Amino acid sequence: MTDVALSRLPMTKPLRISSLGPAGTSSEQACRVLQGNLVRRGHESVLIELCDQYEEAADRLGRGDCELVVAANAYARVDRFYMDPALRLAAVFVKDTPHYGIAARPGAGLGPKAAVITHPAPRALVDELLPERFDLTEVVFASSTSAAAQAVARGDAPLALTTAPAARLHGLEFLSRTRPIRMVWSAFTRADLLDEDRPVPPRPGVSTRSTAW
Repeated sequence: MTDVALSRLPMTKPLRISSLGPAGTSSEQACRVLQGNLVRRGHESVLIELCDQYEEAADRLGRGDCELVVAANAYARVDRFYMDPALRLAAVFVKDTPHYGIAARPGAGLGPKAAVITHPAPRALVDELLPERFDLTEVVFASSTSAAAQAVARGDAPLALTTAPAARLHGLEFLSRTRPIRMVWSAFTRADLLDEDRPVPPRPGVSTRSTAW
């Protein structure tokens, strides 16, 4: 993980991390990585609060309802965070997503033609992972892969491209092989939270302002 500005966050202030939910998303797993690193750095209170949309997380950050937002760099509108003059890039890290696959309700009577519900970002995995016995009729988009799993559990769609944690949470079983995605994640904070006079401490032998941990 590359610390761009995390070292300038006040140690005494509770930190709330917002990202895309509900429970079971890749974003939640990425938040847990950041949470663990912040706790090891000495922050005593670091909470994760999930939202229905990345945009909602961005709004929460702007309103002061959280101190950090974690976003996947594959998110189509991540430029909103990078370009907002009130925000600052706090950290960048690489974390593989949980395994993705095509899931259904156990024992569901599925015919050869089926629609798949997924978040837009991993859409390409539908064509890669959908078993050959299925004839894809439609791809429906959900707000997250966990929301896609919820939709299948409710009976709103026959198949979901979703993560292993979301499949377990909603009682689905994978009908396809699964695989992770190697993903870059960015954490953002607000400029007003940073102590601009306190530099990021460099690692031994590193002269740059950013330090990897």
